[in-house]
Amino acid sequence: MNIPTYFAEIRKEIEKNYVVAREARAKGLDPKDEVEIPLAMSLAERVTGLLSVKYPQLKDERIIQRIKELEKEFGLLDHAVAVKIAEEIAQEKFCKFENQLEAIDAGIRVGFAYITVGVVSSPLEGFTHLKIKKTKEGRSYFSPFYSGPVRSAGGTAAAFSLLLVDHLREIFGYAKYDPTENEIKRAAIEITDYHERITNLQYLPSEEEVLFLVKHLPVQIDGDASEVKEVSNYKDLQRVETNFLRNGFCLVLAEGLAQKSHKILKIINNLRKKGFKLSDWDFLNEFVELKKKWDEKKKKESSTATYISDLVAGRPVLGHPSRKGGFRLRYGRCRFSGLSSMAMSPYTMAVLNDYIAIGTQLKYEGPGKSSAMTPCDSIDGPIVKTEDNSVIKINNNEKLRIARERKIIEILHLGDFLVNYGEYFNRGKRFQIPGYCPEWYCAELESKKPEDDLSKELIKNFLFKISFEQAVYLSSKYDIPLHPDFIYYWAHLDEDLFLGLLDWISVSKFDKKLIFPYNKTEKEKFAKGKRALELLGIEHEISTENVILNPENSMILLFNLGVESFDKLDEKMDFIAKKIKQEPSSILELINKICRFKIKDKAGSYIGARMGRPEKAKLRKLTGSPNVLFPVGQEGGRFRSVNEALKSGGVKSDFPFFYCPNCKKETIFRKCEDCSSKTLAKYFCDRCGKEILEKCQMHERKNAFKNIKIDIQHYFLKAVEKLGMMRHEVPVLIKGVKGTSSIEHNTEVLEKGILRAKHNLQVNKDGTIRYDMTEQALTHFKPVEIGTSIEKLKQLGYEKDINNQVLENENQLIEIFPMDIILPSCPETEDEKADDVFISVSKFVDEMLVKLYDLPSFYNVKTKYDLIGHLVIGLAPHTSGGIIGRIIGFSQTQGCISSPLWHAAQRRDCEGDETCVMLLLEALINFSKQYLPAHRGATQDAPLVVTGILNPAEVDDMVFDMDIVWKYPLELYEAAESEKFPWEIKIEQIVKRLNTEAQYYNFGFTHNVENINNAVRYSAYKSIPDMHGKVEGQMDIAKKIRAVDQGDVARLIIDKHFMKDLKGNLRKFSQQNFRCSTCNEIFRRPPLDGKCTKCNGRIIFTIAYGSIVKYLEPAISLAKNFDVSEYIRQDLELTKKYIESIFGRETEKQEGLKKWF
Repeated sequence: MNIPTYFAEIRKEIEKNYVVAREARAKGLDPKDEVEIPLAMSLAERVTGLLSVKYPQLKDERIIQRIKELEKEFGLLDHAVAVKIAEEIAQEKFCKFENQLEAIDAGIRVGFAYITVGVVSSPLEGFTHLKIKKTKEGRSYFSPFYSGPVRSAGGTAAAFSLLLVDHLREIFGYAKYDPTENEIKRAAIEITDYHERITNLQYLPSEEEVLFLVKHLPVQIDGDASEVKEVSNYKDLQRVETNFLRNGFCLVLAEGLAQKSHKILKIINNLRKKGFKLSDWDFLNEFVELKKKWDEKKKKESSTATYISDLVAGRPVLGHPSRKGGFRLRYGRCRFSGLSSMAMSPYTMAVLNDYIAIGTQLKYEGPGKSSAMTPCDSIDGPIVKTEDNSVIKINNNEKLRIARERKIIEILHLGDFLVNYGEYFNRGKRFQIPGYCPEWYCAELESKKPEDDLSKELIKNFLFKISFEQAVYLSSKYDIPLHPDFIYYWAHLDEDLFLGLLDWISVSKFDKKLIFPYNKTEKEKFAKGKRALELLGIEHEISTENVILNPENSMILLFNLGVESFDKLDEKMDFIAKKIKQEPSSILELINKICRFKIKDKAGSYIGARMGRPEKAKLRKLTGSPNVLFPVGQEGGRFRSVNEALKSGGVKSDFPFFYCPNCKKETIFRKCEDCSSKTLAKYFCDRCGKEILEKCQMHERKNAFKNIKIDIQHYFLKAVEKLGMMRHEVPVLIKGVKGTSSIEHNTEVLEKGILRAKHNLQVNKDGTIRYDMTEQALTHFKPVEIGTSIEKLKQLGYEKDINNQVLENENQLIEIFPMDIILPSCPETEDEKADDVFISVSKFVDEMLVKLYDLPSFYNVKTKYDLIGHLVIGLAPHTSGGIIGRIIGFSQTQGCISSPLWHAAQRRDCEGDETCVMLLLEALINFSKQYLPAHRGATQDAPLVVTGILNPAEVDDMVFDMDIVWKYPLELYEAAESEKFPWEIKIEQIVKRLNTEAQYYNFGFTHNVENINNAVRYSAYKSIPDMHGKVEGQMDIAKKIRAVDQGDVARLIIDKHFMKDLKGNLRKFSQQNFRCSTCNEIFRRPPLDGKCTKCNGRIIFTIAYGSIVKYLEPAISLAKNFDVSEYIRQDLELTKKYIESIFGRETEKQEGLKKWF
């Protein structure tokens, strides 16, 4: 990879986009004349650029340089850098603030922004302000206030912000917080209330944990009221300003400090080594030790694993915790996985009725929480039982076809779950014992330093197929276990099943293959033997009256049983049966006693999982799918239509207030729509109803907008005229917004809305057009997978493959550049494909440039291949810092596929998260902070700053732990057998390459995939129209998978989903609002005449009978057909009777009263 040349090209393209955007913005048609997305080339620039929104004086080159100096002193992304720069900002060493409190506030935000790599909005809106309160003795102490957006920082960073606050408290000599008993108890009850009455916390600390923390904290965590519900107890406390629940407080204390206490303790110890006092945090040592005991207690008390407990109806469970037959743990990283993304066999996806597709999220047992799944065809697929009682090991398309034709009735083994070393390292979890696999075998073979060609070929490629005779030869020569292709799942058998198998073998015939008797009378007699064959994972066919093993499986089975000559099988089986009775042991131990070679455990550990969110790739649409940020008020009708508003002649809403001195008239735009001259901003006092120059002397108010009725016909006709359109060319439906909610109520010009409607595009809250996708990591690709020609790839800098061979054909493997992305173009999707959307966006931008801004077109795109090489901004939800990306092709998946580094630059991983992409020029021209709503959280998901060049040392540190080796050493498997911690062995990770050119390339992977597109691409879950069908599919899968307890799944669906929905809607029915069916106006109580007071429309319920009972029958059906507790059945029956007491019985409702007259 030629990284310097690559980045030079990126810089050049960025500048081209910015030049055009600056020219367009200078025309005065937007809220500001300059581009509002600053470009940052370093973490320090990102931090200051982000916070300049609140404190413009922070955009100071001296601060940027000081951060870089501290990085050299302490190290990149070191917490000491954040603490020190926070201290120096608070001491006003670089810029001045109005007072000391504001300086400390700014310091906290800068440190917080640095540790969250300058891309999330938490430092702006999650930490809301710092307040000085008084102790019982009258001394001043610190109370930081938090709000909901702090969630985007993550638990560790949110808790770390408390260290920043406390460090500055100590530096400036403020007192410690002295909580009262009621304040301590209020914290515990509020967290419980929030979890039970508002939304589930990721981590719910015990009452003991909360009481301990609040009692010892040196600062008082606080927050503004965020919910309409009050805390259930300990109200009206003097130093707690609200009785309402506070989301920020709950998130920082529960998901932050309580959950991440062990990480915070580690940070404190490191900071103390570097000279920072943090004197009042010694209590955390005791807390961490106590928490271990509390966590153990919770595990014993909890009967349901976390990943299952929040089950969603319609999304199947794929394995109960550690159940045999579920996903088998296998260590490795595919080129299409990593950074929280795991891989499974594409054949496993297929046998799960296509519910799991590429990018579908799985919630799983561990080491992490969830993963966006990817296919890997170099690991084991499923083993299934079909309707004719045959067993098939599915490892190719032909076997999949046969299994489907015969109808799968049971999934005996789900197949492998590929987890990389970095996942265990990052989570600090002990290794689990894996099943014996070819990579492990090859590592053992390599340790023997073999010289023969066969061994060398195997070591070079673990997928190299050897014969049974060759496996016996290698085990004999090098004293290693038998190859995993020639062993079975012996650990799955108990003594009863094993003896049944021996009994069956003793009466079988051997003529090059084993033929077992299996007529009608023998089926029951040898049922245990048959079940043993199934659980062992041995393929077999059913003939008229026999079960038949092929010659190879026959030989392998007998060899595993210590039988190497095939006469007198009955005597040999009898000998083994006596041996197990004489020397009781596990079946695997017995096999190792009787077989000539060591037989390792092929099963290992199993990982429970369930389906999470389905994969996603679609155009983002706000509520109402507006084309333009222009208010149409009530006049726009229920569709918020500009066309509808035109019929009424005017629109009444809040509009900006400008004056054209040339035309001597008021207007709503910064540039006069009549004479194109610049207008003057005017102000208005809504109390006096008067125009003012500065502030209203009486009311101290100054609004740059006023509530007026405008002549929308006038503005619309001028827009059509400007675009040079005939009336018949105007789209029949142009959708605006009901009203604007920004501080000055700025609106877009109507021309943009007309053009977006023409190209079937929708606008986001900040003026941009966005495409949302599931995030997926990839380190290497083939040209054939992304549909880009060799010539084009060479133009983009891809000259050689990973073997240093000149790029010549579409099947060569290439390492992806760090800022290149592959967009989704899934042929099966029912949503908009990325290529279609971005072709439309490019045409919209070109038409906008030519007709609105009087500038030349930029993109000139005709096909999707013309988009290749153009730049985009990637922006993850709840963040405020984007990253530049370059389009290099289109996959057939629904994922935004790029280097793990690019995802980490957005402070995201690939556990099922999504990101959005915007064409760079479109965002630069159309984005404005002036459009953002005035409420808290508005800067989340807005590109307040964009990173131009990706520096791996300045991205989210989770990616640092990702391993980049080409194969795992024997030490890893030995460590896993002993269940050691990952750091007890050394595997190369990205962190070891930081600040070298090798941080960008030559990343290894342990497992290949033939083609990243060859798997289920569109989840069946999304194509099933109703919940009844989804639940049917969910239970069908539950019935098939051996590792799933179907009765428990039915119980969870009823208890966690259906009953909550039923009771919740029933409760809300009596408290509901009413809605106008025409204009959507909401009423707390219906008007007396039954008509809307604004438009005379019909008033309807917001919660109808149908929405209450929609899950009643499915719930009753589940309870009837599956083994659920009597309690749940009775609860359902009582709920049904309660509903009938309100609405009447269904039959009575259908017949009506007329029948009786």
